[in-house]
Amino acid sequence: MKKLFLISLFLLAPITVLAAPSSSAAQQPKMDIKLFGGASGTTFVSMLETGRERDTFTGWQIGFGPRIRRRAWFAEVLFSFNRWSFAFTDPEVGSFSGRVNSFELPINAGYIPYKNSYFKLFIYAGYVNHFNTKIIAEVAGGPTLKLRPKEVDFAIYQAIARFGANFDLAMFNVDFNYSISLNSATKTSFRTGYHQIQLNLAYLF
Repeated sequence: MKKLFLISLFLLAPITVLAAPSSSAAQQPKMDIKLFGGASGTTFVSMLETGRERDTFTGWQIGFGPRIRRRAWFAEVLFSFNRWSFAFTDPEVGSFSGRVNSFELPINAGYIPYKNSYFKLFIYAGYVNHFNTKIIAEVAGGPTLKLRPKEVDFAIYQAIARFGANFDLAMFNVDFNYSISLNSATKTSFRTGYHQIQLNLAYLF
């Protein structure tokens, strides 16, 4: 956990630099507030003794946060609520489905290769603090269960690397990103990789 804290602290450094006041008015940092929502596709890859098994599920996310721009560089810290749905068939339990609730705190920093008065292009990488909070499962013909992550061998905390690109069009922002887990998504004896793509639409204040 200490290592993860140091990584987060390191990634926060660009925000501190960008927010520092400048002697030139033209070089003053500019801040936008992003209010966004979007869809996602999440793939879990289980490394089993019999080989790799992949399961892909759809979901959505909403969030907000500040973005600071200075010259050709930018950084942002966003907060989002995430939900994705799942469906499985187990020989012992039968068919069951449900959803997973989580929240994220991504810290992104990147470069602005092109900008004008109406259009800006952003390329970035980031570190995502991902917290699974609740699993709601529904067994076919049975009750609805509200479970904590540790009750179903889910990792409560996931460290995730994110890479993406987005653009501003007037007061709107369109973002596409790819995420990959740095630790297992489960507490099982085998490793479960986490891969996700997101497409978000944001309004800028």
